[in-house]
Amino acid sequence: MKVSPSHPCRWHPRMHETWGKVLAATAVLVGLVASGPAVQASEDPGCAAGVRFTSNSTEAASGLRVMSVEVANCGAEALQLNAYPQVSLFDVDRRRLDVVAILEGTGITILDGFNDPPQPITVQPGETAGSAFVWRNTNTSLEPSQVAKHVELATAPGAVQQPLIAVSPQRSIHIDLGSTGRMGVRAWY
Repeated sequence: MKVSPSHPCRWHPRMHETWGKVLAATAVLVGLVASGPAVQASEDPGCAAGVRFTSNSTEAASGLRVMSVEVANCGAEALQLNAYPQVSLFDVDRRRLDVVAILEGTGITILDGFNDPPQPITVQPGETAGSAFVWRNTNTSLEPSQVAKHVELATAPGAVQQPLIAVSPQRSIHIDLGSTGRMGVRAWY
């Protein structure tokens, strides 16, 4: 339909479809512009010490929990590992859980690789190495459970401890040791 200054604009039955599409597209564009750049869900802690510790998942079955842990070499030089991760657990208020026994290997259950002794490995810049934690959240006491909400790790004894960052969809750490007070740690692999 041609519109000229001498003819008043007439509504055509198909115009509502066109205007509906235009309005929908405009709404999407306005939403994208208004939202600005994407914001990360958590701050990137950087890599001040040349390594970054992350946890991606926790597997659970019959009271047994296994949390995977990775160390990423974000430094410029190769990282030499031949130890168990050095672990400190903290509650929600960042108070250290001092009554926890951190066991090298498991002593908790039999899992492939957990009782293997440390072996020398080299982690090149940009590469990762793995470890894992294992615990039971059994509670046989009237005392409250020991629950870690924050973890700090070091690659070896004497190395600088840094926070463990949860990168799972929940983006949180929850290590409920129940009344056992024990957690096994696997050597770096």
